[in-house]
Amino acid sequence: MDNRLISQLLRGLKVTTSYLTALLLLLIFIMPILTIAQDGLEGTVTIFSFSVFLIMFYIIYTDMHNIAFKEKRPQYNINPPPYKGVLYGFIGIVPLVLIQSVLLIIKFPEDMLTFKKRLYQAFGGPLYWLSRLLGDAPVSYLITFAALIVIAGLGYYAGYKDFYLVRAIREKLGIKPKKKPDRTSSQKGHKNNRT
Repeated sequence: MDNRLISQLLRGLKVTTSYLTALLLLLIFIMPILTIAQDGLEGTVTIFSFSVFLIMFYIIYTDMHNIAFKEKRPQYNINPPPYKGVLYGFIGIVPLVLIQSVLLIIKFPEDMLTFKKRLYQAFGGPLYWLSRLLGDAPVSYLITFAALIVIAGLGYYAGYKDFYLVRAIREKLGIKPKKKPDRTSSQKGHKNNRT
């Protein structure tokens, strides 16, 4: 773990790879869902997009949490600020915004405009539900990538402050963590228990 520019770029590109993993997941499983739900396709795709977004959120959040946890260790001598995840998120969305911009700028013939729309909608797949909330305009597919910056920033900040989301939710709900049984004293037939 070091603080070189190339290392920071690689850590930022983890956001890109997490997004592309979620996009691949969406593209693999969207066809069976579309064939099952022939009526109300937009609603079905929106719901599925949100579920893939949750998976992507988890991946990016935990990656950035782990990076922050490692970077703040004194032996690495990096001394990062708590908001460095925003930088990593910004680095991660740059290639995605460039690809989406190219998809939006490319000129298609009049009869292929629906194909063009489906192309940029497909690339924005994990964030499709958010684009629909913003009005489903072509520019909204670019704006939604800012959500990745927020996710990366939150994950990094949580790792920096040693905040664990699942533990906090359990505490708020009053759920106590399961205690592991003591294996040495409760096992029957253990060497120490034989008489």
